[in-house]
Amino acid sequence: MEAEIGVLGPLRVAVAGQEIEVGSGRLRAALAMLASEVGRTVSVDRLAQAVWGEELPANVRNSTQTQIMRLRRLLGGSLIRTEGDGYRLDVPPERVDAVRFGRLLSEAQASTAPTEQRRLLTEALALWRGRPFEGVASKWLNDVESERMVELYLSARERRVDLELAAGRHGAVVAELRELTGRFPLREAFWSRLLTALRQCGRPAEALACYEAVRVLLADELGADPGPELRRQYAELLDCEEQSAKHVVPQQLPAARGAFVGRAQQLKALDEAVESTTVVLHGFGGIGKTALALQWAQQHKELFPDGQLFIDLQGYGPGELVDAKNALRSFLIGLGVPEHQIPYDVEARSSLLRTTLAGRRCLLVLDNALDADHVRPLIPGPGSLALVTSRNELHGLAVREGAPRIALDELTAEESIELLRAKTGEQDNAVLQELAELCGYIPLALSIAAVRSDGDVEAMTSELRERRLTALAIGDESGDLRAVFARSYQALDPYAARAFRLLGLHLGSEFSTSTAAWLLGTTPYDARAVLDNLADQHLLCRTRGKRFEFHQLVRAYAVELT
Repeated sequence: MEAEIGVLGPLRVAVAGQEIEVGSGRLRAALAMLASEVGRTVSVDRLAQAVWGEELPANVRNSTQTQIMRLRRLLGGSLIRTEGDGYRLDVPPERVDAVRFGRLLSEAQASTAPTEQRRLLTEALALWRGRPFEGVASKWLNDVESERMVELYLSARERRVDLELAAGRHGAVVAELRELTGRFPLREAFWSRLLTALRQCGRPAEALACYEAVRVLLADELGADPGPELRRQYAELLDCEEQSAKHVVPQQLPAARGAFVGRAQQLKALDEAVESTTVVLHGFGGIGKTALALQWAQQHKELFPDGQLFIDLQGYGPGELVDAKNALRSFLIGLGVPEHQIPYDVEARSSLLRTTLAGRRCLLVLDNALDADHVRPLIPGPGSLALVTSRNELHGLAVREGAPRIALDELTAEESIELLRAKTGEQDNAVLQELAELCGYIPLALSIAAVRSDGDVEAMTSELRERRLTALAIGDESGDLRAVFARSYQALDPYAARAFRLLGLHLGSEFSTSTAAWLLGTTPYDARAVLDNLADQHLLCRTRGKRFEFHQLVRAYAVELT
């Protein structure tokens, strides 16, 4: 017999789809206690403590048995089982709303995708109908279990607000935070977030008024001053006019790019490199460098409270190259420097950027860089972080700036299937496996195939077998895998471009330096130099034993050029 039990608010019970009224206070307490431990045996002593508190009846066991007997008559005999020296509510745990609530919170905490976190938290919070065990006369449930669950609820509300703030939706959370500060006026975390939201909305006067309100409230209720975080925010608000340029907090990060899977190793490496001034993400076109950079940046915005800057340098197109001079101008304006104060030459602009960022903690995402010289003037001083993405390995930044470099390879087969499933809704692993293989486990190729499939994954798979690169194109150049590879090829010097074409003729995808020298009609020394050049541009991959190989789709492109 199916039962649904709700404790996140007034006790609610439904059996076989019918609402059951549990009228007696002691019956409500007994059922609520069993529901709070659903699937586990509750001893007679614990059950009695929840039902009667300190005023235990003369015969605890008989009185408890009487309550259980009455519950069984009300709910049906099969829902409460006797086990040893106690009783167990025999319903699937997910039938109790508090269990579903806890499970959704755990999934949200485990997720690395902000959009998914918001969805899970919203679903969890929607289960909440009021204070847990409302109307249940049980001191233990109200003083202990209810308080524990309220704390989980408040933490979930805080986390969801943080996600909205991190996504730049400051105005959208102001009303919610006003409601929360009204309901929980002594919880300073909500006031702090309200000040943040108002300030980021350009409403500093309202933020100051909120601070004054909470200061008076805390003084009247607790005889205390606001905590350090609120006092810090207040000091910054007071200093806002004098230091207006300094306190501009740019929020330039684009939204994360849809479904995101895998990359746990690279995300961990980014976490470990967070105290550097520069970190490089490198890999061939379409491998997901920008997606990873934005995913990590969105997840760690709180580490960069003074702002996040973003620019697509167009090092490999599709638009016109953005040189360092223009990128510096964009960043300085974003940081609040008046345009008439921006110097003309690159060196002076670079110096002004470092000066403006001094004492601040900002993130600069330099996407699609051409080479080390392209981004070197944009690197901040200590305290801030430049996160660079490029198809070039950028050895120069590792040598001179000591920049950690993090390589991106193809997704695993399992990750590719997960991405395709998220984007297409297809559940057949065999179908998704073949499509993932044909896409070479490249995130861009997988995304293009998912969009082009339009619900018919098998038809898309069939088309890919026949047309490969031609089938992996949709919309503009950013959705055309051949065009993405072409931009890397066009950046090569003539000798490297010729080598790329000739190496595509090799029957196998993997080859040695001596084989390459024979194909190119040159010495092993010169062949190794051009192979290293192509590998630095991620048009070849280095493998074991100083050998090289093509990715299957990159090789398909090379063959097309011959």
